[in-house]
Amino acid sequence: MARWFAKSDKATTAAMAVVKQGADYLAKNPDALKKIISEFPGKLTESSGKITFATQATAMYYALRDPKTPLKVKALIGAALAYFIMPFDLIPDWIVGIGFTDDLAVVMMVLRKLAGSITEEHYELARRRLKREK
Repeated sequence: MARWFAKSDKATTAAMAVVKQGADYLAKNPDALKKIISEFPGKLTESSGKITFATQATAMYYALRDPKTPLKVKALIGAALAYFIMPFDLIPDWIVGIGFTDDLAVVMMVLRKLAGSITEEHYELARRRLKREK
């Protein structure tokens, strides 16, 4: 079990390095955020019932769309959501039981880093959206 956690830590570190690179790119190319905004709803629907972090990811999506959210914050959120959208990342999403663990780690780490940037309003919008989709 300890080996798995060590590998998991390495995977999380690698995933966050990918997200950091993506955030740097998005900060310099903010128009690329539009693609993430357009693709997130489909990935969310496709992942329905398979992920435990739907509320958090959807709140991040609403923060990404919010004109009051600073570009630097949007870039990091966009990179984390892009990581979630990609079907082939460090742990491919199609692997039952563990496919979304790296995505979960990325979302949680970005949320921790951006604590005050994802507001209660974003969470409320997320909860309403997810309730409608059930």
